[in-house]
Amino acid sequence: MFLVGLTGGIASGKSTVSNIFAKLGCPIVDADKIAREVVQPGKPAWHLIMKHFGRNILLSDGTIDRPKLGSIIFADESKRKLLNSCTHPYIQREMLWQIFKYFFQVKFYSTKVSQRSSFYYSGCPSPAGW
Repeated sequence: MFLVGLTGGIASGKSTVSNIFAKLGCPIVDADKIAREVVQPGKPAWHLIMKHFGRNILLSDGTIDRPKLGSIIFADESKRKLLNSCTHPYIQREMLWQIFKYFFQVKFYSTKVSQRSSFYYSGCPSPAGW
């Protein structure tokens, strides 16, 4: 079994490949999903974002108005870095926790497929020849 990390730019096929792995029964650690979860109301990253960006970026239900926050951070690189400093530690912690959990459920191996992409495959039957 392998642990696979899918990386790539926008519209590079990450979701397509992830969906294929999911259909094969592979556990998926989705950084985008985790990034949305760690900023839910009351979570530590949410509190940090409120501290630095204020409550005016909230919707009426207390969730972050993503387009509003996006307009702030994409207009000012220092604000983007500040937001990343609020969220990345929690995203990384959750990703590592999920990988750690899957690690104890299955054996894993890693392989470098190309210079541009590293793939780590875990939790699925190994395709023939891998």
